[in-house]
Parts: sequence; C-alpha cells; structure tokens
Amino acid sequence: MTLCVQSCDIAPDAVGAGFKPAHGADILAARPDVGFFEIHAENYMNAGGPNRRLLAAIREIFPISVHGVGLSLGSTEKLDLGHLARLKDVVDFAAPALVSEHLAWSHFADQAFPDLLPLPYDDAALARVAAKIEIVQDVLRRPILIENPATYLRFAGDTLAEPRFLAELCARTGCGLLLDVNNVFVSAVNHGFNARAYLDSFPYRRVGEIHLAGHARAEDKNGAFLIDDHGGPVSEDVWALYRHVIAGAGPRPTLVEWDNNVPDWEELWTETAKARKILRFDRADAPLPCRQADRSPSRAAPSGDERAAAQSDARWQRAFAAALQDPAATVPPLFAHCDAPARFAVYRNNSAVAAIEALKAQFPTVSRLVGDEAFRGAARAFAQETPPVSPILADYGREFPDFLARFLENQDVTEVPYLPDVARLDWAVLQALRAPQTEPCPLARLAALDLAAIVVARVKLHPSLALVASDWPLLALRDPEGRKIADWRGATILVLRPDAESRLMALAPGAAAFLSACGGGATLGEAAEAGDSAEPGFDFGQTLVALTEAGAFAAFILESN
Repeated sequence: MTLCVQSCDIAPDAVGAGFKPAHGADILAARPDVGFFEIHAENYMNAGGPNRRLLAAIREIFPISVHGVGLSLGSTEKLDLGHLARLKDVVDFAAPALVSEHLAWSHFADQAFPDLLPLPYDDAALARVAAKIEIVQDVLRRPILIENPATYLRFAGDTLAEPRFLAELCARTGCGLLLDVNNVFVSAVNHGFNARAYLDSFPYRRVGEIHLAGHARAEDKNGAFLIDDHGGPVSEDVWALYRHVIAGAGPRPTLVEWDNNVPDWEELWTETAKARKILRFDRADAPLPCRQADRSPSRAAPSGDERAAAQSDARWQRAFAAALQDPAATVPPLFAHCDAPARFAVYRNNSAVAAIEALKAQFPTVSRLVGDEAFRGAARAFAQETPPVSPILADYGREFPDFLARFLENQDVTEVPYLPDVARLDWAVLQALRAPQTEPCPLARLAALDLAAIVVARVKLHPSLALVASDWPLLALRDPEGRKIADWRGATILVLRPDAESRLMALAPGAAAFLSACGGGATLGEAAEAGDSAEPGFDFGQTLVALTEAGAFAAFILESN
C-alpha cells in the first residue's frame, strides 16, 4: 500500500481547533475562519446520538482530523482489534483528512488506565510499536500520524533518543508524525534537555500536523516540573518554539488543543488566531534546511541487572501497572534519576481523575443530588473496586448503580435511599442518547393491520428504549430546580429517543408490564394479558396506539414473517 504522509484536504497553513460539542451551535452559526476541527475518536465510538449528528453537520463545512487516545500502541500486549474496529467506524463516519494516535500505552492485563503512559525507547519497543502501526494502517487503509508524548519520567534503560525512535517508526511503517510542541517543552523542562536542540533533530519532513496546548506547573523536591494538562492558553515559551519549528520546517496544519477548563468559543478562536498570524505573516518565506542529525540528550545507562531485565519484556509494564493500581505501592525501579514518587503521582492522579470525571458526566443527577465532594468520594471508591477495562470511558459505569446500593448500605446512609435507582435512570438516558438512529414504526403501519394479525404479532422495540422501575419518584428527583416533592410514589419510567431528543415518561403499571412482556418476546396478545394482570382495566388498544405514537416500536413482526 502506498502511504502519503500529509493529506491535501487540509492546507499547510491551516489552523484548527479541538472540536467541543458545546461550541457546535456557535460554529455552525458563525462559520469562522478555522482550517479544520479535530475530534477525539473515543468520544464518537457509539452508534448514534447528538454528538454524531453534530459532527455530521461540522464535517460538511470543515475538514476533520481524528485523534485517537486508546489504541495503546506502546503496550507489550497485542493490539486490541475490537478497539481498532471501532476506530475504523469513526474514521469511516468522519471521513477525516488526517488520523493520528499517541506514542504511549493505556491498557494492560484487562485494565484500562485513562492516561497516556510512557514506554522504554529501545529496539524491542520499536519493533512492537512498528508492527502495530502497520496493522492499524492496513485496517484503516491510510497512513496515520504518531504524536510525540509529554513525559514526567523516562526509563533508565532507553537506548534510542525520542526523535530517532520516531524517525525509525516512520522509516519502517511509512507513517507520519504529529509534532506536539507543548509536549516537547514539557518533556524538556521535566528531563533537563534543550527543547530547540531536540527540535533541530526532529524529522520535520515527516510532520503532517502540529499541536499547541497549555500546561500547568507542579513541584517536586528538585523544583518545578510541568504537566501537560491542556487546561489554558498556550504559553509564550511554546509560542517561541512554534516559531522555531515553522522557520525550520515550513508551514504545517496546526491545531490548538484546549480540553480542560474549556473556554467559550470566542476565546478559543482568538487563541487559534495567534497561530494563524505566525503561519501567515511572521514566518520566513522559505524554510531553513531541515537538520536530521540526532542531537537529543543521551540516555542514562541501566543501573543494575534488575532494571536491565525489566526493560527486556513485559515486566516493566507489569510493574508500572501494578504501582498505578496501588497508591501505597513503591514506585518501581525503572526510571532515570529524578524525584520518581512525585512524578509517578501525576500518572496515578491522571488515571483516577479521568475515571471520576467520566462517572460524573455519566451520572449527572446523582452528582447534583449528593454534591460534588460526596460524589467524588463514591466515584473514587467505585474506580478502585471496578477500574475501567476499556479506554472508551463513555462505556464506563454500568455497574455503578449496584455499587451505590452496596456503598449506601455499608455506610449506613438512609437519607438518599433512592440514589441507586436515580443512577439507573441516568445510565438509561445516556444509553438512549448513544443508541443507533432508527426510524420508529409509524402509526399508519399499525392502522394497516387487522385485529387478528395484531394479537399474534410481535414487536421489535426501538433500540433506545429502556424501562426503569423504582419505588421512588425518579422524574421529580431529576428536577434540576430541586423543587419540593409532594408525591413520593414510585413508577416505572420509559426512556426513549426516537429522534433527536430523549423522552422520559412515567408509565402506569399495565403499560409497564405490557412493554416488559413485549421486550421478552411475547406476542401483543400475550403482552396484553400481562398488562391486564398488572392493572385491572388495562386498555390494550389505547396503550398500543400511544406507545406507537411515542416511537416505542421499530417494527411490527407478523406471524408469517
């Protein structure tokens, strides 16, 4: 397969922004001077929902870049082909000009660590990563770009400088590179090397995209170090390095990342304007020659047989993962000289915070009812008991309602006994939003059937449909105004998204029993009997019409079918 590093769909002097659904309406209304938008692939690995509809609208106007965070290319384990298939689905849907991933790992031994974790730079790692990149490119049928990481620790057993490692990946696989200038600066400060010397050894001709982002400062016993947090504007130091890159490499599609403490669209757009000015006005007319010599700082040699052995196979990753899982564990003796406990704590914190933030997004009503501090305490306990197994954090939390029930019982909390059911409803609403877009069966289809056909027919429920039964007034508890609840009787809640918006309806006992029986494969006649048993006087015809009008059914399946 012939691989081309840079797509012609994004101009070399294009400046893009990370796409946030909260900005979607402003972007579609203003159609700003933005060269492209980049999405995180894992945020779109669901069958449907409002985010995919919004992306479909954005891609009609702007070029798209897809940025993955979950392939775990740096792991010693085999590539997750299931995750790769979901990435391919996103790429096929978004039709991007560029696709990129990270030189990092995030999964080991059936556990996901929601972070971009470092790997040794040696020949064994080079061979493993290259083999995985080739598989990815064969499946996607296109080249990908590999991003240089921001790191807080480096391995004592490294034998290849990072630019050399990346250049070798390109030579072996035909992939390109995503040069993250902020990551270079963060790593340079953290490891004490010269960022410009690193960049002068970088294989610029392989660069298909550039990233710019903000960072935060932290302290260890040796002084300040930097954290790649994407939580603010680009620093002046990074802007200066970006000018150095453009002078040496010429213009490349450039993206401004701002993933935490996300500002309004106007502020993010203003930040992209700074990069446009550098690309279009500040840069020299012709790039300087691109120097390819490897001038990165030399790596320390391994100290002791234990470290050398740990680099040779999966033992280094097993030790790293075990220490991440146990906050009290000693940092494994894998790393070059530094304040390893303080630096390793960043990786521990990143993984824990990502899991907690995902749960908070998935269970907003629970979080509102108990408050941020109490929710984070319960979420942290859940994450320790049931850590993520997939890098797709949108899938994380299915067991959280049952955990809450046990948690409340163990904590002897009686003030909020309804929380597990509230969590089940939050989860059902979330799954409805992500369900495949499916046209519901129209009422005309039901009207065309005679009674004899109806009673023996079965139905296919709409894929977004869910029933949440509770002894508590879940709809009232979801009231964001927090008005006083006068009626505490429970009900079964129907969750449904037949079109763009989710619908939540309290069902009478007969209707709930009827729908439950339909979902179990009963004929409509049998389901009507279940409704009669649950609620004397159950009106089969009225209920069937009302549910059809609401969009509860994807199809009526006749006996002859």
